[in-house]
Amino acid sequence: MISDPELKQIYSFAQDLTCRAGDILLDQFHRPREITYKSKNQTNPVTDVDRRIEDFLKSEIAKEFDGHALLAEETENVEKIAKDFTWVIDPLDGTVNFLNGLPVFGVSVGVLCQGKPVIGCIFLPSAQATNGDLYHAISGGGAFRNDVAISVLSESKPRKGAISVFPKFWMKKYRFKPELSGSLGELRALGSVAYELAMTASGVIQYSFFGSPWAWDVSAGLVLVKEAQGMALFREKKSQLWKEFESYHSMNGVIPSPKDIKDWRPSWICGNGDIVQFVASRIDPKSAFSTKIDRIRDFGRN
Repeated sequence: MISDPELKQIYSFAQDLTCRAGDILLDQFHRPREITYKSKNQTNPVTDVDRRIEDFLKSEIAKEFDGHALLAEETENVEKIAKDFTWVIDPLDGTVNFLNGLPVFGVSVGVLCQGKPVIGCIFLPSAQATNGDLYHAISGGGAFRNDVAISVLSESKPRKGAISVFPKFWMKKYRFKPELSGSLGELRALGSVAYELAMTASGVIQYSFFGSPWAWDVSAGLVLVKEAQGMALFREKKSQLWKEFESYHSMNGVIPSPKDIKDWRPSWICGNGDIVQFVASRIDPKSAFSTKIDRIRDFGRN
């Protein structure tokens, strides 16, 4: 049994840790960088700041909670043993934005308890404060930007003039029913899932769709959205059904290891519960054959 005081201790530590990592990130913004690439076509950059902050986060967590598991973006050797607590961290979500001087990036720190996301902390640059903003939530405790409570947009349907996240690449993989096609909203893709989820939890973005993000992209933000009176729906690759997300252990009925969590990459719709259910019920995934035909048609037009 996990005690409430134990969770609160972890929550307090996670907030402080995320802010300290965010301070490092802001201090390094607009400075020359060492860059390597994960892919041969040089489209997935990793900077020395990614590695520096990840090393800092892992070291501090290990010192404070040496019995906890870790899943981090830049760590290749992923643990295969399940533990009660798993920290899921992205040291710099939005690396391309960071490298190009666009302040749309952040540090994402999520904590899972027996597979369930229970703590989420996301540090973002701020237009108002030079030291950035901390978006944070604990299960059952509400969601906050610094000390101010936040909530998802209070609408029953998506509005045309409101901002939505639905990347064009993924739009091509779905069919949209007529009642949705004209009211998807003002579509954006900001280049940082953590940033988009924090803005969704704050009511700035009415809903966010993600095609197949990694767990470190979404784990902290899922807590924020839920505690901001929102909902997260997921759809597994070979399924037609959207289901409400509660825990990673719903994958196979047992507490997942970091490796299990990493390997599970469904699609997501997050935001106000009425809005996400409205959207989910009006989009249908295309078959692989239909998607291929669409690509051929697009190629023929060019």
